[in-house]
Amino acid sequence: MIRRLLISVVLSVNLVIAGDIGGYAGGYLRLGTTARSMALGGGLTAEIDPGWAAFHNPAALVFLDKRHLSMFHHFLPLDRDLISITAASALPPTGGIGLGILRAGVDNIDGRDGSGHQTETLSTAEYAIIFSFANEIMEGVSVGVNVKLLYQSLPMNSKGQSRGTGFDIGLLIRRSSKMEFGLVLQDLSTAFNWNTAELFEDEGRTYQDKFPMWIRAGLVYHLKDFDVIGDYSIISDWEYSSAHRIRAGLEFFANPRVALRGGIDNFMPSAGAGLNYSLINRDDSYVDYAFVLGKRGEGISHVFTYVFTF
Repeated sequence: MIRRLLISVVLSVNLVIAGDIGGYAGGYLRLGTTARSMALGGGLTAEIDPGWAAFHNPAALVFLDKRHLSMFHHFLPLDRDLISITAASALPPTGGIGLGILRAGVDNIDGRDGSGHQTETLSTAEYAIIFSFANEIMEGVSVGVNVKLLYQSLPMNSKGQSRGTGFDIGLLIRRSSKMEFGLVLQDLSTAFNWNTAELFEDEGRTYQDKFPMWIRAGLVYHLKDFDVIGDYSIISDWEYSSAHRIRAGLEFFANPRVALRGGIDNFMPSAGAGLNYSLINRDDSYVDYAFVLGKRGEGISHVFTYVFTF
């Protein structure tokens, strides 16, 4: 009986880990965002992240108590980078609004001709502009939406470009001082639109490169000096459920200004810390760091976030 149970657990873990979605479009929107979220495993569907609350759940905007400006930078291996600048604010009495600009790029790509001779060093980049809106429909319950404008540039002069749109819908329930619940439908009808006629002439065509849809449900449980944070995701390619994802984290408040964090993202570990300090006004600035152990062969990522509130 014990042996059978152990085999079942191992198989379940392997299925979760094997449910990878790296081959689908929009991977740069699934790399993670702020250092705080990355250190906690990324499962902040029910948690308010000062660095980019709307990315995890647009419904969180109504619960911001200040205006937030933030910037994060992922120092990624394999000549990749991910950077973003965001702004967000509650709109009294019951609303919230946000704007975020995200860029993901790969540099130092070795360009070669048909004979294998080196020609030049290439680069590629993807961008997302995300407008976010939210409203509290009853006390402690809010809904929100992210509207995404997407752009991708391949190293093919002006011919390798694509544009797209998409949106997310979120729900956040904060009616208890101990527990919070969040639900997000992410990347609904999100896709890049391609026209390859200029690249391949007679063989070119117009098509959509769809992003997989995420259905995310998350919880936050508050203890005296700890927050337990996590979510569970079903990721669909619109035909069948292609992957499942478990993310969880623990945040320990060493004192009112210092937080220590650890988490897992599909059993890949991460850790980090955060510092709250006073720059102009009392407790108006946050600096966060995350150390993320990537998949085998991928390397380690270092993530930094700065948040200013006013």
